Amino acid sequence: MELCYNRLLLISLWQYNHHEEEGLTLRLFEETFGKTQGSHYYDKWMNCFDRNLWNMIAYFKGEGENGQKFCDMVARQIEVYRKNRKHYGIY
Repeated sequence: MELCYNRLLLISLWQYNHHEEEGLTLRLFEETFGKTQGSHYYDKWMNCFDRNLWNMIAYFKGEGENGQKFCDMVARQIEVYRKNRKHYGIY
């Protein structure tokens, strides 16, 4: 396995420094997982795992499809973050 420093750095910067509209909202969770399941996962994200990306990813163990949906949702928001900060040299 190979880890890409620049990609991990971007993920870390997003988690540490994103604006509200670049983050994971209830609306995004509901659009991704449906109203009931999205609300459940959003509650876990906010209250159980305190928006900790690594703990939330681990929560999806055994639910590969939903774990991938979560990762795709995160990737979309990181792309929004990246575009908003391009003038700062964040890529």
